[in-house]
Amino acid sequence: MKLFFLTPLLLLLATPGYSQSKAVKKTAGQSLAGGYTVSGTLKNAANRKIILTENSFYKTKQHADTATANAKGQFTFKGKLDEVAFYGLSVEGKPGRQYFYLENSPITIRGNADSLWAIRITGSKEENLRQSLEKMMMDTAIANRYKRAELKYGNARATNDAATMQAALKEREEAVRQDQVRFKNFIAAHPNSAASVNVLGVLISMNDLAGADSMLTRLETMPIGKSSQAQFFRQQIDLMNRLNVGKMAPDFAQTDTLGNVVKLSSFKGKYVLVDFWASWCGPCREENPNLVQTFKTFKDKNFTIFSVSLDNNRQNWLNAIRKDRLTWAHVSDLKGWKNDVAQQYGINSVPANFLLDPTGKIIARNLRGAELSKKISELLQ
Repeated sequence: MKLFFLTPLLLLLATPGYSQSKAVKKTAGQSLAGGYTVSGTLKNAANRKIILTENSFYKTKQHADTATANAKGQFTFKGKLDEVAFYGLSVEGKPGRQYFYLENSPITIRGNADSLWAIRITGSKEENLRQSLEKMMMDTAIANRYKRAELKYGNARATNDAATMQAALKEREEAVRQDQVRFKNFIAAHPNSAASVNVLGVLISMNDLAGADSMLTRLETMPIGKSSQAQFFRQQIDLMNRLNVGKMAPDFAQTDTLGNVVKLSSFKGKYVLVDFWASWCGPCREENPNLVQTFKTFKDKNFTIFSVSLDNNRQNWLNAIRKDRLTWAHVSDLKGWKNDVAQQYGINSVPANFLLDPTGKIIARNLRGAELSKKISELLQ
């Protein structure tokens, strides 16, 4: 098993993992006077199209705008936002994209179109705060805690040292706990910031639902707590609370690889791991060997796995099942992140899973590797 810490939501906003501008209603409480002006100069961008695209995962549409740089690589965007939003800047014919918070203020961009990752963006208070948060997240000492736990676990697994494996898991859990405290402290220090709302997603990714709920309740007393993103997280948290340990898992049905409809309720009487994954998801594929081993060990002891794929390409889905030797039930509607079951279960990142008891009650969430095997073993003793 490769231990991994879910990349903070702050760094995932540009990915389809959090799909989903029109300018939305004025809800965030920011002053709209004057709108925004983005003035930029990029080397090696002469006469090229500059593209500004919103990447607000919590909205159903993404606003986009274009401008053509002059012979000196200069360009300008003007507009008016109803609230702070996350945008990406790209240059036609050039690799990469740079992301930043756009707000109603004069913003300046300087750099080289051949290295967009290094361009300098000034003038946005929210972007300055996001950058400081990113530095905090990428702190080498913090990252090393996870690396050490991962290495320790990997070495112990190679020698089947169960005690050391468990110790490594506990080290990772402690690192996660310390990070959760840091993120909550950040929110408390910046209670009316879009960056703080964004951190709620990090807490959710770290399975600190209670912490995210508590911090959001705090933010909801501020103007930013009425923003589209805050409202999205409120919906997600409320949904996830309905899917907490101790709750009954909602039934669902989708088609399997042969086109047959399979219901979750058809597995009642067994312990079932409802696994959300996708062929394109690296961490999912890394975790699959552990699922295979767990399934082999317990499949004849009243346990099974029921996988829901967030793929949108049938052949890729089938190839991954075959290549990874996943011999249990698989379903998908091939809608990608809009998979009906994924939305029903509030899935915003994969891998994700729910362990159900024989009655269909949720008894654990997001168990992986040794944690999953240990839990199943305890239940079937």
